Amino acid sequence: MIMMAYFSGTGNTEYVSKLLKEKLESMGKKVEITKITLKNYDYSVDDCELFILLYPIHSFDVPWPVYKWLKKTKLNNIKTAILTVSAGAFIPPNSGSRIKLKRFFKSRNCEVFYEDDIQMPLNCIKPMEENEIYQILDKLPDKIDEIANNILNNVHKNTKPHFKGIMLSKVAIFQNLFAKIFAKGYIVNDNCNLCQWCIKNCPTNNISLKDGKIKFGLNCSLCLKCLYNCPQNAIEQKKYSFMVFKNVYNLKNYLSEVKK
Repeated sequence: MIMMAYFSGTGNTEYVSKLLKEKLESMGKKVEITKITLKNYDYSVDDCELFILLYPIHSFDVPWPVYKWLKKTKLNNIKTAILTVSAGAFIPPNSGSRIKLKRFFKSRNCEVFYEDDIQMPLNCIKPMEENEIYQILDKLPDKIDEIANNILNNVHKNTKPHFKGIMLSKVAIFQNLFAKIFAKGYIVNDNCNLCQWCIKNCPTNNISLKDGKIKFGLNCSLCLKCLYNCPQNAIEQKKYSFMVFKNVYNLKNYLSEVKK
């Protein structure tokens, strides 16, 4: 059996993970997939032939909840593949994010035999042109096929760390600190009906209901899940608005057009 775990906020990495799962299953493999949150620590990958980890790049590094989740996960002596998802373009320095992870897996006697990077649409700061987004999504199935075939055929692919990526990943600690306070810039507008979708779906348990109001703590991962996916569009970023799209990012809207 193959076990997969992914971290996703806006839906990019979740979509990639599900496509890969479907492809592997079509090739005769049994696949178990789980979403990484700080609510599912009781997880073990000891009884599988292969573990695949997928995560988005956050400022040239791994999102901090992924590190925390892995450290509490039961795994030892498992063949491993690491797949990163880059928003907007293939960026060589992003390979630096995998260095610390490979050290971690080595400490658990796990062989990281395959690494790859997958391009998805940009989901923060500045929106891409629609034609660029559709070009990326059109190429995605071929990339998934390539990865699935390489993994099942035991093709070894280990990227040489990019020097700039090594340096940038080391200073990403500042991004992690910024991420934790990012939610303090959120406000909840009058559209909120207290459905608590944001509370149930926050991967770091950073959102709560107090005195009949939605409150944000200091444990944000800057995944943008609550902001872009609120069913009522009730969450706004006022303090750090430069980080987010004014009209939100909705991957499903683009996918519906691609499938037509």
